[in-house]
Amino acid sequence: TINKKAIKEVKKSIKSKIKKNHSSLKVIGFNELSRYLNNEIDLAEAKNLIIVKTRQYAKRQTTWARSRMNDWTKIDQNSFSKIIKI
Repeated sequence: TINKKAIKEVKKSIKSKIKKNHSSLKVIGFNELSRYLNNEIDLAEAKNLIIVKTRQYAKRQTTWARSRMNDWTKIDQNSFSKIIKI
């Protein structure tokens, strides 16, 4: 579920009239919750859009990592504690 604090943060940001190119406005969920607050979409649609954008972002990260870290040594999860002292 969407935290009520997230909606409050978006309201606060809208009221403060932050410049549209500010990086904080590019965070996943801001645009969707803004559209919800402007009655352009309902909360369920905002949630679905946030889920889709989050998955797309995760996929981009995975693709980036796969293309740039293919020569890294993979650590088996079972032997992790042997390699790293926690």
